[in-house]
Amino acid sequence: MNLEDANFPIVNSATLTGRKGVTILKDKIENELNWLFRETHLEDDFGIDGHLDIITDEGQVTGKSIAFQLKTGESFFKEKNDVGYVYRGEAKHLNYYINYSLPILIILVNPKSRIIIWELFDATKTDKAKKSWKMTIPENKYLNIKSKNALLKSVGPITDFSSQLEEEWKINDLLKKYDRILFRIPKTEVIERRFQFLMDGLERVQATTDLLIHTKNKVDISFDGYDHDERELFEIPEVKEWVLELFKISNCWPYLMALDEFGSFMRLAQFCHLIETKKTKDGNNKFLIEFDKK
Repeated sequence: MNLEDANFPIVNSATLTGRKGVTILKDKIENELNWLFRETHLEDDFGIDGHLDIITDEGQVTGKSIAFQLKTGESFFKEKNDVGYVYRGEAKHLNYYINYSLPILIILVNPKSRIIIWELFDATKTDKAKKSWKMTIPENKYLNIKSKNALLKSVGPITDFSSQLEEEWKINDLLKKYDRILFRIPKTEVIERRFQFLMDGLERVQATTDLLIHTKNKVDISFDGYDHDERELFEIPEVKEWVLELFKISNCWPYLMALDEFGSFMRLAQFCHLIETKKTKDGNNKFLIEFDKK
């Protein structure tokens, strides 16, 4: 049957070459590195041709991935320097690559020799090339099982967060057991006007919505080191200044702080905001307070 004049869709050679590269790379990734190969759909290709999903030797999918741009054909192995082959990228992809959230590999595949070489994209490794950019892909940087460790370094350590979360959940459960959470502020923290200890603690009890709701009106603050001071806390200048400063850097007080008859900090805070002490001739502070504790 003579089909020369028949009307069929045409597959150009560039498409066939590109598909050969995908096949060669997919085989290398899945059968030698034992990772997953995910190709990007053509309509979603903005300079990233796919992703390599990293799997441990035990078959665990880690959540770590590496993106790649794949170029297949002998033409990509023609421009050479002392180190390797010159890859010329498109100007529209440069900003996209720099802002991309995953590491990106530039991969060149020779469909005849089935050689695969690669380099991690790094903007500092690029040079200007007229209106575009270029970078070198080392000729001896083959993508194979020997390059696995180097590829893993590009994504950073793979961490088992499950055990860490278990510890966090234990603390959450412990905090939920109690009807009062008391932060004791050392006198040195007050004198030196330090707040980080308390701010870290308040942030911790707001770690999850469930914990935050449980902690509502159950937090109180006390001060160590003033037990032998005959003055009320709001009469002590450094305490008053510390409390007033604290209210400027956090706004969680109406929700978290204990407002019942046993809660002391909110009453202290109220006095610190309302009362201006004045010294009498004999040097004592004098004022009169009347309030309804309800």
